[in-house]
Amino acid sequence: MKKTLILLLVAVMLVITFTACGGGSKQSSSKTTVEFWGHVNESWNTSHRSIISKYNASQSEIEVVPTFFPYDDFEAKIQTSLMSGGAGADLYEIWGGWALDFVAGGALAEVPSAMINNLINDCYEPVLGALQGGGKYYGIPVEFNNEYGGMLVNKPRFEQLGIPYPTTWDEVFNVARRTTIRNGDVFQVRGIDFGANDTITTTFLSMILSKGGEYWVNNRLKFTTPEAIDALTTLVNYIVVDRVSNADSATLSEGVESWEYIGRDEVMMLPRGPWVIAELDAEYGSEIGVDFDFVSFPFWTSNKVFPAETGWSWCVPKSSKVADAAWQYASFFLEPANLMLHNIACAQLPPRKSVAQNPEYLRQMPFMAPVLDILQYGKFIGPFNTEVLKANLSSVYISLVTRDGTYASVEAALQALEDKCNSELRL
Repeated sequence: MKKTLILLLVAVMLVITFTACGGGSKQSSSKTTVEFWGHVNESWNTSHRSIISKYNASQSEIEVVPTFFPYDDFEAKIQTSLMSGGAGADLYEIWGGWALDFVAGGALAEVPSAMINNLINDCYEPVLGALQGGGKYYGIPVEFNNEYGGMLVNKPRFEQLGIPYPTTWDEVFNVARRTTIRNGDVFQVRGIDFGANDTITTTFLSMILSKGGEYWVNNRLKFTTPEAIDALTTLVNYIVVDRVSNADSATLSEGVESWEYIGRDEVMMLPRGPWVIAELDAEYGSEIGVDFDFVSFPFWTSNKVFPAETGWSWCVPKSSKVADAAWQYASFFLEPANLMLHNIACAQLPPRKSVAQNPEYLRQMPFMAPVLDILQYGKFIGPFNTEVLKANLSSVYISLVTRDGTYASVEAALQALEDKCNSELRL
């Protein structure tokens, strides 16, 4: 009995030893296990499993094990595991903006120098923006998140009216004025709609930059500038003077997201990111090239520049005991051939120039052409909590276009926006 008990205790201690290697990682006599965490998304998960299987079969030293969590629970789960340094994964797929907190909190391992040096010159500026701190890098990008430069257009209505798609800023809004259909305050067809949080934010900021202004000055948001006043006044006047749309997509008063207006045949033009193309197919059966086209949304001036957030990225926790193995798999994943497979499978814009500019990518993703053409003009949106800005800007925009009397002028609204954002930002 004593011998049996001793053997049992030894076995238990071995299990504890192997499972306590840190970050949810395990060591075995034959392979090092790397735990990978992502969120539930069918196409993304299928792609991840495929590339992981390819990697696991390609060598005998590392075994990558994926786990996917419902998105609504995912951020809280990784916040808890990363910031506490407790049990979790060895490799996380995170929204780039979250990295600001993780880097500041000292929760992430630095990217190996050889790996990041290989990426810096091959990546577009915005994809690395939120992954930096103190001159070092703490994550790697797997996509270029872009909400500017593309526009869905109602193909059947344009064809019925015999109108060519507009190619300049003035043409876009002239067409919007001509094609809006409303009965009093009720819109049957909006000429253009840009009220979604992402759209109003990126459009407003791009307009400021395009006029030669800046909105991030001395580590603070700055909106009391001539460029910002001009930009917001212009956007508000499209609604209150020209009446090409209303505030419904900003307030969600009808329970309808802005991109759904295309599926419901309730808009002529809609600036949005390319990700909505798959949503329209899934929710409305709307087909690109038949029910709508995806074309370029122009810049306000001849100065081409737009803001972009750091999108989905990978990071390794400082607490992981198998960080080297995790980075080895990440390096394999980021090889141009593998990354291209993933970006195509997930309908993502590539973060690496060598992938985005590969003719094979465009051949398989032709609808990405309008936004691929402008990626070089992208500028990192800034090292601040973008959700704070989006929420407050949307509130100001709604107040101005509904003329609820909260602000005496656009200038007063922008002063309030600047003050509120800077008091709430987590830096």
